[in-house]
Amino acid sequence: MDRGNRSPLRYTPVVLLVILGMILGSCHSRATLRGNQDPASSLARTLSAPPTSFVGNITHWVQDQTNWIFRGRQYAGENQQLKEQVKQLEGENALLKDQSARYEQLRADLGFVKNHQPQLLAADILARRIDSKFETMLIARGERDGVKLDSIVVTRNGLVGRVFEATATTASVLMITDQKSGVGARVLRADSRALGVCKGDNTNLLTLTYLDSDANIRIGDEIITSGLGGVFPSGIRLGTVKEVKVEPSSAIKTAKLVPFVNFDRLEEVYIRK
Repeated sequence: MDRGNRSPLRYTPVVLLVILGMILGSCHSRATLRGNQDPASSLARTLSAPPTSFVGNITHWVQDQTNWIFRGRQYAGENQQLKEQVKQLEGENALLKDQSARYEQLRADLGFVKNHQPQLLAADILARRIDSKFETMLIARGERDGVKLDSIVVTRNGLVGRVFEATATTASVLMITDQKSGVGARVLRADSRALGVCKGDNTNLLTLTYLDSDANIRIGDEIITSGLGGVFPSGIRLGTVKEVKVEPSSAIKTAKLVPFVNFDRLEEVYIRK
């Protein structure tokens, strides 16, 4: 077919696009001059907004799901730091508990000293049971402080023993748990008041002996010093009855006592002056 015979209609789409572009350009210019938004640009943004938003949401979701992979090492380091801080706090907490327990003990001792009429002299314990055959202790008070032979040694919980040797700066104490000790004792209960002698046997228990066969004593009774014998004053706590029995050969009643004083945990004692 001869090119010269081609219909001019084939240029119609091009002409229409040119005209449309001119119209849109004119509208854009007028809208810009008036300060208004271009309708064509607005339409284009409106049509492209959903896909863009969708892609953005997908990107954020993927980042959220995979972010822990890239930050795993950072989290591991922070976790190790937290574990070390916990250990440090646990150590500090243990120290505070120990200091608190010591404070409570000293406060209780202070109340005991204030309420005790005889003058009391505090003494630190330097050694306990230097010879395993004897229940003794060495304390950091001596004759310079007014300590004498047979001075009574106590705590707020009860009787510890008596001084049997003293130097200028130290004193040796025979504890009531020693097998050579002997203390006049009485049942504290008002309807009993049974008398006996409290002795040690080098164990953590005491023995109340020389009780009458009809002595009114039972498990749970509190035993105190009777004041008989002239060494120990009356009213100092000794222990609680754990067991009561009668000797078949002599019909003498005896009892086992748990001392009020825990001799293995003593840190400080008081000497009655």
